[in-house]
Amino acid sequence: MAVEIQNESSVPLVWDRDQMDSGEWTDPWYPSRAATIAPGATAEWRAEGDLFVAPTTGAEGRVWYNVGGDPGRQLYVHFNSPLVESQYGNTFHVWAPPGFEAAYSGGQGHQARLRIRLRDTSRRQVRGFTPSVNGFQFSNNSWSPGLPAMTVGFLWNRLLDELGGEAAGALGIARVDDGWLPITQASAGMCGGMTFAAMDYFAAGKLPPAETTSPTSDADPLFQFIRDRLLDSFDIGGSGHRWLGYSSPHYPNGDEGFIQVAGLARGRAWVTCRDEWPRIRDDIDGGRLSPLGLIQTDSLDIGQNHQVLAYAYQQSGQVVQLWVYDNNYPGQDDLYLQFDITDTTGGVDIARFGSYRPSEPRIFCIFRSDGYNPHTPPGGRQLSVRQVMERVTGRRFGRLPDDVGLPRPASLRRWLSSV
Repeated sequence: MAVEIQNESSVPLVWDRDQMDSGEWTDPWYPSRAATIAPGATAEWRAEGDLFVAPTTGAEGRVWYNVGGDPGRQLYVHFNSPLVESQYGNTFHVWAPPGFEAAYSGGQGHQARLRIRLRDTSRRQVRGFTPSVNGFQFSNNSWSPGLPAMTVGFLWNRLLDELGGEAAGALGIARVDDGWLPITQASAGMCGGMTFAAMDYFAAGKLPPAETTSPTSDADPLFQFIRDRLLDSFDIGGSGHRWLGYSSPHYPNGDEGFIQVAGLARGRAWVTCRDEWPRIRDDIDGGRLSPLGLIQTDSLDIGQNHQVLAYAYQQSGQVVQLWVYDNNYPGQDDLYLQFDITDTTGGVDIARFGSYRPSEPRIFCIFRSDGYNPHTPPGGRQLSVRQVMERVTGRRFGRLPDDVGLPRPASLRRWLSSV
């Protein structure tokens, strides 16, 4: 196991201590030789299992660094590369103090490299996306129940086919009638279609239509587009079976249990904190919107689940704040989810903040929706000059010169030279 630490924070990391629980440090790659990691620097240390003709142990160890030389603020790294891997593979705990964020990637396999990045806490956002501007102006809760689309039964059975018989049996999931429960009932909504469609408008450099009420006709091009994107959002031929699996009352919340040992599942906390949060973070760091599935039931009532769009985050220590465009709340820029990634042994506690109603259901699990590919949306509005500049620069601007329409060249040149 090789561990590489990239110190992208504003303060040095000072080695405090280390210990080996299994195996040994690889000479000369001791943590103590990387005693100080300056801001902007990268250091590395290595460990290996005990060897007697063939490996006899795995490698497990812990290292502590004082952040800024302060023993009261520590970066903690625990790595475990067992001789016989479980379904969790190599496991890691990388904890930073409040005011800093630690992220890691890689580290799997018997000759693995774990990369750790430490940064100062800061809000990180996809340039140019604001829910009140780039989201739909009508609510997902406003859809007419008379509009035809698909049924939950059809969706259920297609997802069950992808889940597979062994997992479905362990989670207590069986087939239902294809015609069961029209998914366009007012209580069901079309959140996945609105999420993917909002991404499509953003990818096309356009704003969604300005209408404040949802389409009422099945002949409306926008309704047809959102309906088709709703089906796409469930990723039926890919990993969409998670909608069923994570909603089962038999799906575990934590790490311990028969289903986990049998390799049929990882707990909802592990899924949220270890599997999916890094993918969401990487999307946003890469300037990409991240579509999310929110599991809001543990009784297989998949119509109670929801889809939103993550566009910004902030991590301080182990606490993650994730800002979302929630199509149930048009025009709201203050909505975010908060959870702690320290421990996965029990269920994850995901809280809502901002303008959310207190009656919102519990979130059992968060995952990143797969299968998004941009489609060409119907209609839409052009971005203003200000919105284009904010998207390009990542900065927020007030009124630009001649902000209505395209500025005159001389005026635009003067403004650009002052930015």
